[in-house]
Amino acid sequence: MAQTRSALALSVIVCMLGLTACSGSGTGGPIINGPQACQPGTAVQLASPLPNQNGVPTNIGQIIIVANGNTNVLHDNPGVWLVTLSDNAGDAPIFGSSLNPVADPNGPHPYPSDFYYASNVTTLNAGRAYNVFLGRTDGTCQAVQVGSFST
Repeated sequence: MAQTRSALALSVIVCMLGLTACSGSGTGGPIINGPQACQPGTAVQLASPLPNQNGVPTNIGQIIIVANGNTNVLHDNPGVWLVTLSDNAGDAPIFGSSLNPVADPNGPHPYPSDFYYASNVTTLNAGRAYNVFLGRTDGTCQAVQVGSFST
């Protein structure tokens, strides 16, 4: 009887593992702990304000990111991407508008081919540290951090 219970328990565990391994989003694999990280298809970093900049005005109005090149999914459809700001006080995140290509001739040039995108943001709180994340407007992936700054 004990051997039958052990065999049954083993069968249930194997079945559950099989179902877990096969579940997913239809993208070729299981989703573990939420959606996969957003992949813009190229290297991206904060451009304005500059990474780790202190004393940023609370009325900055927009966040600019810089991407490497224009042969990637970010450049192909920037309107499905946005930035989100998370502060060190634990306040609700600040969601920026969809990205738009912009010129930033005086911005940082970290890549061989720099392309800039802006997201409009509301007034920020003074004296806060903000982490900047790049995500998709449709929420199909986990936003990835591209920099930080403080006001």
